Amino acid sequence: MYPHRIRLRGPWEFEPLAASPPTPLPRSGGEGSGGSLPAPGRMAMPARWSEAGLAGFAGRVRFRRRFGYPGRIDAHERVWITFAGLSDRAQVFVNGAALGPVAGAGEFEITALLRPRNELVVEVEGDAETGGIWGEVALEVRATAFLRGVRVRRDSSDLLVSGEVVGESDGLLEVYLVADRSPVGYTTVESNGGVREFHFRTDAIGGDGEPVRVAKIELVCGATAWYTVEIEVPARAAQGPGA
Repeated sequence: MYPHRIRLRGPWEFEPLAASPPTPLPRSGGEGSGGSLPAPGRMAMPARWSEAGLAGFAGRVRFRRRFGYPGRIDAHERVWITFAGLSDRAQVFVNGAALGPVAGAGEFEITALLRPRNELVVEVEGDAETGGIWGEVALEVRATAFLRGVRVRRDSSDLLVSGEVVGESDGLLEVYLVADRSPVGYTTVESNGGVREFHFRTDAIGGDGEPVRVAKIELVCGATAWYTVEIEVPARAAQGPGA
């Protein structure tokens, strides 16, 4: 079942690169302020740097994390790197290749860049209070198509399911809503690259005869679940325009 997640926690190396004035900068290895940058070190991630060795610092910091090859990657699989929360100005590099900027949260496909041993570098620019990588960073092994932006809303006695299928597959894909281990609704999606939206309406009563509280949305190719998302269903129907 996808995605397979490998969390990149533990100690990361960090190196302050530049300060944003007028932040008072502690001298490397001592107290007070001056023109020197804080010393490089190691930081357990995820963390805001104000809580992990860089209190009072504002500016740009380079974070570095090494990782191995994430096991066997089959032809229908791809490897992504995901960021759940970091400063709004950051640049990401894998094995020296620039992946581009990321703001707050984001993800990049890195399959072709991987080697037996790999290096992730994130250059983060932030202020003294919120700078850092405070959300989970992880590798995700996904199939060539996956779900994104899934929503489940309650509308009277029905549930409204929507989202996107991103990527491609050789055959027709199915999107199921599963409650109490039983599928209660589904739709089909043709995915030959790019992004395809899906929408369907289904009963709000699960296989146990009770209202659905937690829905599992599965993207299925043949008999294999290619991506799974669990969502807590609102207790009440949505109100207002577009409900």
